[in-house]
Amino acid sequence: MSRKISEDRKAAYYVGMLLQIFGGLLFASVFVKFTMRFGDFTDFVDRTKSEALRAFTGMALMMIGGFIRGVGAKGLAGSGVLLDPERTRQELEPYSRMAGGMVRDAIDEARLDLGSEPEQVIVIKCRECAALNPESANFCQECGTKL
Repeated sequence: MSRKISEDRKAAYYVGMLLQIFGGLLFASVFVKFTMRFGDFTDFVDRTKSEALRAFTGMALMMIGGFIRGVGAKGLAGSGVLLDPERTRQELEPYSRMAGGMVRDAIDEARLDLGSEPEQVIVIKCRECAALNPESANFCQECGTKL
């Protein structure tokens, strides 16, 4: 499995991001222009059509850019466009490795030791009440019966 993301996918990711930014600016410009011309009703119908078209174009560019960006980030199979589990695994491998690295960093920061064997504890089961007692106990801690 490759640990690298191809140049084509990187380019698609950045093109998608640029489309999202441009669409967002186009969409936001409708509100800026509306506040600047608030109360001015000259040529209202044509202006409204123009601003509505600009708003819908901005939203469409944001959605298309998001789709292209997702495909660029995760690949065709990783983003769900193609249904191929083996190819999905290959395309998402860099992200899976990254997520595992982030978990490892969190474990290290918390100073947890997951690599060692757990300490073995030997207990003795009481014949009378079935309570578990430490190995060193001579009498049951529950019923007092000699072990």
